[in-house]
Amino acid sequence: MTPIRAALLSFLLPGLGQWAAGRWLRGLLFVAPLLGLVALVGLVAAAPRALLLGVIVRPEVLIALLVLDGLLFLQRLVAVVDAYRIAAAGGGRGSRARLPRLARLGSAVGLALLLGGSGVVHGGLGYLGARAYGTLDAVFVGDAGWAIPDVATPSPSAPSTSPSPSPIVSPSTPGGASPSPSPSPSPSPSPSPSPSPAPDWAADGRLDLLLIGSDAGPDRWSLRTDTLIVLSVDVATGRAALFGIPRNLVGVPLPAESAAAFPNGRFPGLLNALYVYAMGHPRLFPGGDSRGFRAVSGAVQELLGVRLDGAVVVNLAGFVRLVDAIGGLWIQVPSRLYDAFYPLEDGSGHIVLDIRPGCRHLDGRLALAYARSRHQDSDYGRMARQQAVLVALRRQLDPLELLPKLPDLLDIAGQNLWTTLDPDEIAGLAELAGRVDAGAVRRVLFVPPTYPSQLDDRSIARIRAVVRGIFTSGDWPMPDGSPSAVNCPPEP
Repeated sequence: MTPIRAALLSFLLPGLGQWAAGRWLRGLLFVAPLLGLVALVGLVAAAPRALLLGVIVRPEVLIALLVLDGLLFLQRLVAVVDAYRIAAAGGGRGSRARLPRLARLGSAVGLALLLGGSGVVHGGLGYLGARAYGTLDAVFVGDAGWAIPDVATPSPSAPSTSPSPSPIVSPSTPGGASPSPSPSPSPSPSPSPSPSPAPDWAADGRLDLLLIGSDAGPDRWSLRTDTLIVLSVDVATGRAALFGIPRNLVGVPLPAESAAAFPNGRFPGLLNALYVYAMGHPRLFPGGDSRGFRAVSGAVQELLGVRLDGAVVVNLAGFVRLVDAIGGLWIQVPSRLYDAFYPLEDGSGHIVLDIRPGCRHLDGRLALAYARSRHQDSDYGRMARQQAVLVALRRQLDPLELLPKLPDLLDIAGQNLWTTLDPDEIAGLAELAGRVDAGAVRRVLFVPPTYPSQLDDRSIARIRAVVRGIFTSGDWPMPDGSPSAVNCPPEP
């Protein structure tokens, strides 16, 4: 057994070189900790996916993994050098002296390369762990002022008539221009926040999460709320609904902390202008650098009449990179989308957008264009397509299957995603997401003519009634359950 061969074996598996050199007990001392680590990894891998995902995103776990990587690096160095010395000494018989000088020099160079290779392997793992830790720090903004304001319990006076039907968009509805109505359930009492340490979405029986598509992050002054969608999930049944909030609503109610900014407590401009207005009027809107986000999230919360449990903000440019990273997006296109003047996301010009009906595979740019184009129909048609894209993502996205692409995904998330959710909630959220049937997500758009763009007490009360009672109806429509949607992507 030559020294470099013994060193190489212990580089591949610490202790293997010692075994090959006849030092079985010594080799066992090196390999035993690794066998224990392999057994531990096997147990972790056998755990439920939701629990595993919740563990991965905890900062303290990443720190522990960084420390473990450092210890394994030291162990590998010691094992490589020890195996080299044992084989070179030949059990004390001076075998090293019998090697030609050139062979000894080559052997020493080989040892140096193995030691350097150990540094590259573990250094790369450490770098990846450090990047993951930095990404979590950027994505989870914590309670640095980015909390959603408390929801006010008083509501505008409800009309004496029963709530009007809510429009439900199905795949057969072209662009969502003419949604088919579905009767609204009766309103149920607004849930009260629980002092329990359990998260609100678990305590009150539902998750209500605000999804914001924008072109900025929390470290920038301005944020265009290009897309506002609220995801609601019933904890007991796994039923899910998407509520599309038009960006051109006028007169949205403001949260209590900023309602005094206007005499009637409502923002008189378009909803998508509220962020910039709040940022420009710090005396009227509390929250420091987060006042724009607090104004928008609080207004959506007041409009719907349920407490939001968190928010996720995605830079739409990052959406392009995400879809490309997962290999594109399969989506069922119900009708042709043609836009002769679709503006490129970087502002460099226009392209002709022509997406035909059927099960289509879209890259990141086309998926974003499908969700954003509005020249063919309107903002309301675009809202329906945005919800369809989210449902398609939910159907095709598996976080654990994306682990091989982790370096790219970390870069995308760190620059284009942030959330008010707590990392401690991720395991529970992942478990809940696993029970959601992506083929039975109810999609609701609060659009004219059923709901006016100029809000009043009556329309706000109707919106709140629909949102609060969305899960109480025994007849649960499944707008995405048609075979054409379920079989997209097509079976191989």
